[in-house]
Amino acid sequence: MQIKGKSIRNLNAVLKLAGSLKEIKLAFKVEGEDPSMWEKLGFRHNLDVGHYLIPSVIGKITGFNARGNEIVRKDLPKQPEPVTFWGESRDWHGGIHSGIRVRTMQMYPREQVPAPSESIYITDIEGTKYITTSVLNLVETDEVRNLHLCNLMLECFGEFQIYDSNKDSLVGPKLKKLQWEILPRGEYPWSRSKSFIDAATSYLEPKDKKVIDYRMKEIAKYHPDFLATGTGGFNGYFVYGFEELDIYILESIYLDNATYIFGGDWEVLSQLTKNEIIQSGSAKARLVHDRQWAYSLRGMIFRIKSEIH
Repeated sequence: MQIKGKSIRNLNAVLKLAGSLKEIKLAFKVEGEDPSMWEKLGFRHNLDVGHYLIPSVIGKITGFNARGNEIVRKDLPKQPEPVTFWGESRDWHGGIHSGIRVRTMQMYPREQVPAPSESIYITDIEGTKYITTSVLNLVETDEVRNLHLCNLMLECFGEFQIYDSNKDSLVGPKLKKLQWEILPRGEYPWSRSKSFIDAATSYLEPKDKKVIDYRMKEIAKYHPDFLATGTGGFNGYFVYGFEELDIYILESIYLDNATYIFGGDWEVLSQLTKNEIIQSGSAKARLVHDRQWAYSLRGMIFRIKSEIH
């Protein structure tokens, strides 16, 4: 039996179908479906058993799952925050100049709600290919997570089935996470990386796109060795790798996000969720997009170069 709909408000139907089961997975049968559905969710390759990713943002639930949320705390006093934008000004000759502007504004504090970062998995169940969730423990303390996973599947597929996670054939090949696509090695100056950024920013307002282009161009001018583009729930995120310097710069197309600079093993970093990356404490620096951002970036890169050489 399937559960169908756009969303559910409680777990009553799920608990009724699960009966005495305490551990289940939610599953959607792949067979006969339009392949464009998989591309929309972030799968850019064949649906191979063992692949998994955080689904791309296609609605409210997948958006929260991939990016989290923020609560504007209007109960607290406003505080100064830098806001970057593309603007124009007129000089005393009457000429108009355009470019990046940073304005300090009084804004209410924002409380970040971390993204759940739940993945969906390509799984073989009795010889048939399914997309499944990870295990749901049907206990009261997991109710919020379980409800989120149900609504995540409904937003992605409009329906799901329930499987006993202890009796199906979900033990399979080694998992391969698809959160990042590492482009071919070689220097990535702006002339080469621009097309990838343009593809990700095509839906932005022109003035916002100019801000993102400015940031990406500033990083690219230091000639990174490789560029990794986020897929699925990481769509809109880019990692610029400077292998000789052993630093990796995480930048996104979202205006309010900071720039993170990491050291260490890229392969380890690539397996983490965004929350784990940002909260891991492994960042060498977090650069806020204020008036000093470009100078701070340059200073960080040149300081590391001087330490090496």
